[in-house]
Amino acid sequence: MARSRITDTGRKDLITDAGSVLFSFVKGEQLEFPVTLNFLEDATAGYTYEAVVVEAQNLFGQTGKPTTVLAGGVQTVIPVRVPTNRGTWDAVQAYNTAEVVSHSGIVYQLVAGAAVVNAVTPDLDPNWTVTTLNKIHLQFPTTLADTYAISASVNSPIYGFFELRVTEPNTSVYRRTWKPIRGMIEILFSPTDIVP
Repeated sequence: MARSRITDTGRKDLITDAGSVLFSFVKGEQLEFPVTLNFLEDATAGYTYEAVVVEAQNLFGQTGKPTTVLAGGVQTVIPVRVPTNRGTWDAVQAYNTAEVVSHSGIVYQLVAGAAVVNAVTPDLDPNWTVTTLNKIHLQFPTTLADTYAISASVNSPIYGFFELRVTEPNTSVYRRTWKPIRGMIEILFSPTDIVP
């Protein structure tokens, strides 16, 4: 499969094309992004997920994206949240926020609540939403880029290079590894980040 350069962020299809993505954050934001892995049926089935950001060779006042990694720069591991699959929905079981269940051939995720027990089926209960089993969540921390060599300025963002790796469980005959998302992280200037 052909791959484009990691700095080419013009395309957005995360799996089927050769493009890269651009995640843009205002310094100090903490956000979670859902990612649907179209090449998997069940992301909860023992796969290993590794997401990282490495600091780019940013320059003070830069007007474009850097094209190299900063030697000895900051390396950040991005947590990957995989929903807990509770199997087939059961009216007497207690469920927690973000857990997933199957009911009548459809997968549902609990939107809110802790230890929720409800006899109303997920298809009729507004606390459940339809989802898929091949979805994971990237959790970008508020501290991302805190210790980069250069800080973002009003007209000059800073960057890092991002990649997600997905590896099959050890039980596979030939353990495959995919790298379905790569690209850049853009960090924009934030007044609230500099005011104590």
